[in-house]
Amino acid sequence: MQQMLTRNPLAPDAANGFNDASPPGYVDVDFSYVYDVVLTANQFLQNQSVVTTNDADFQWRATVVATATGAFNVRFSDAQGYYLSNSLVASSNILGDASSPDPLWPGLIIPAGGRIGIDIQDTSNAGNTIQILFRGVKRYRTA
Repeated sequence: MQQMLTRNPLAPDAANGFNDASPPGYVDVDFSYVYDVVLTANQFLQNQSVVTTNDADFQWRATVVATATGAFNVRFSDAQGYYLSNSLVASSNILGDASSPDPLWPGLIIPAGGRIGIDIQDTSNAGNTIQILFRGVKRYRTA
């Protein structure tokens, strides 16, 4: 009988039999930043942000649309204000959900105390409750 191995998502990679992908002198710890917003019909919010904590850099590796009661468009920017897309992207094109996050490769480093910029617009013509998760790792210096 073949034994099936499963991965513990809460354990460090090394405990699951994977090589530690942290750069030398650092340790990566799984972390997610959350962006919650409630939009009215066709509301457009610019220059929204999720501010990272000051304890470690954040490597943004994936995006998850955890909750959305309707369609919306969104555009993200990095800590220096550079947009990741030319224009707003339809939420239907962000394939990330809790079981399969939309990957961002290579991971984008947001410095400690930095921000992830967000422009978001409702396109559902109704109220819209949205939660977006920015999945990645906090990168702590060990040396």
